[in-house]
Amino acid sequence: MMTENFEPKKLLILRILQVLQEFSDCDHKLRQGDIISLLKVQYDIECERKAVARNIEFLQQAGYDIVTGGDGIYLASRKFEPGELRLLIDSVLSNRNVCKAHTKELIKKLTDEGGKYFRNYAKHVTNLDDWQKDDNRDYFYNIEICCEAIDAERQIAFYYNYFDIDKLRRKNKPEKSTVSPYRLFLKNGHYYLACNYNKHDNLVFIRLDRMSEVEILKCAAKPLKQVENCKDGINPGKIDSCYPFMYADTPTRIEFVTANYAAHMIDNVIDTFGRNIDITDMGDGNYIFALTATPRSMRFWLLQYGKYVKILSPQSLVDQIRSDIAEMSKLYN
Repeated sequence: MMTENFEPKKLLILRILQVLQEFSDCDHKLRQGDIISLLKVQYDIECERKAVARNIEFLQQAGYDIVTGGDGIYLASRKFEPGELRLLIDSVLSNRNVCKAHTKELIKKLTDEGGKYFRNYAKHVTNLDDWQKDDNRDYFYNIEICCEAIDAERQIAFYYNYFDIDKLRRKNKPEKSTVSPYRLFLKNGHYYLACNYNKHDNLVFIRLDRMSEVEILKCAAKPLKQVENCKDGINPGKIDSCYPFMYADTPTRIEFVTANYAAHMIDNVIDTFGRNIDITDMGDGNYIFALTATPRSMRFWLLQYGKYVKILSPQSLVDQIRSDIAEMSKLYN
C-alpha cells in the first residue's frame, strides 16, 4: 500500500504538466479545481490545491512557460505552434513516399504535441484515403541506413527498382549497385542520395524510395574531393539551383530569351532555378536570362514552356533542343 500511495506523488509534477499540455492554451484556461479533477479522471491521482500550486511553481522554475492568474492557468508556449504543426502535418500528408501506416503514426505524434484543442482543429487532415500513398515501408529505414553510412564514410549496396505494368516494383538488374554516399537532399517531394558510382567520376542523385535492401559495406567511401566538381564539398544552394530535376550532367552557363512578350516567365524561372540568375530587360517586353544549370534539366524545363522561351547558348543545347522538337514532331505526324 505504501508503494501505491508513494508512486502517484512522485509522478504528480509530471502529470500536472501533461494535463496542462493536453487541456490548456490561451483560449482554454484551467482553474486549480479543473486540474485536480483532470488528475483524478486521467491518472487516478488525488491531490490538494496546495500541491497543485507548489508543483506549478516548480515547473515554472524549471523553465516551463506556465501563466497563472485570476482567470486561470495555462501553458503559454509549446515545442510547436499550431501553424508549425500544420506545416509539418501537411508535409507528411503530401509526401507520397511515406506509406499510410507511417503517415497515420506521424500525424498522431504531431497532433499530440498540440493537445486536445489542436486535435479538434486538425481533424480534417486525417482522411488518408484522399491522398496517394506509396506502400514502401523501407523508406525510413533507407534514410537511417544512408545517414549512418554517410557518417561512417562507408560504401552502400542496394537494388534499384522501377514500377512494372502491374504497378509493382521490380529490380532493374539482378545484382546490387554499389555507391559512395555523401548527402541527402529533399527535392520535388522526394529524398535523393547524392553519391558516386565507383567506376565513374561524377556526382549522381538516386531516389531513396526506389532503393531496396540497402546495406552498409566494409569498404571506405571514395573521398568526396575525388568526385568531379566536388573538391570544395557539396554546396546545397548550388544543388538546388543547378540541378532542379536532379539530373546528373555537368552544370553549364545557359542563356535564353523570352518570346511572345512572356514577362510572366520571370516567376517560372525563379521558381525553378532560384534567384542566382541574371536578367536583362530588352525593352520590348522580352527578357534575356543567364544562369548555371545542367543542360538536361533545362531541356526538361523548356518542354513545358517551349513557345515562350528560346535558347541562345550554348550551341550544343540549341542543337539538342532542335533535335528534341523534331523527334516530338514525328510522334504527332
